[in-house]
Amino acid sequence: MRLLNVRSIRALAVLTAAFAVASASAGAAPQSKKKNTAPETFNGKARVATGGSIADAYFSVQIDRYTPEKDLKALEQALQSGGSDGFVAALKKAPVAGHLKLGDKTFTIRWARQKPTDKGRVISIVTDAPVYYVGAGVPDAKPKAGFDVAVAQMTIDTAGLGDGVFALAAKVKPGADNGVEIQDYATEPVKLVSIMKVIS
Repeated sequence: MRLLNVRSIRALAVLTAAFAVASASAGAAPQSKKKNTAPETFNGKARVATGGSIADAYFSVQIDRYTPEKDLKALEQALQSGGSDGFVAALKKAPVAGHLKLGDKTFTIRWARQKPTDKGRVISIVTDAPVYYVGAGVPDAKPKAGFDVAVAQMTIDTAGLGDGVFALAAKVKPGADNGVEIQDYATEPVKLVSIMKVIS
């Protein structure tokens, strides 16, 4: 079993909380302000630590739509009834919410939610495939069954700037306390820095 350090546990707790809170607030109409409605795009850097070195990769998140309540509930039901496999199967059938570009690769976002905060908002996304396997600091980590999605959270202020965390390969499964648990393939989630909303 892979042991996580305190920073890793805290970061995963943030991702899990974001997923759970976004689900619970599905009917709260978080996109009440016109400027915070989709479509919208965010650019930034993903800070990846592997083998004792740190490298930055530019990423772009394009959100075409935020997941409506009916689709979110269907995914929740799939998770509770079918576990991780049921969730992934339902996610792959869900309407496309946007796209994530990291380097020269593009990934499909099928789960996107935002929650207002007193300083801005928190945006959570899930892609229907893992982005990259970074295992225990080893750059050539191999794919592992069950880690079939990627989960990210971005904390954005009212000016459109922010940071976040990103589990590049993750497993979403039912949890005991809040109904959901996110397990990261890596030693710790990747940091997202210098995030900026693109003003069109």
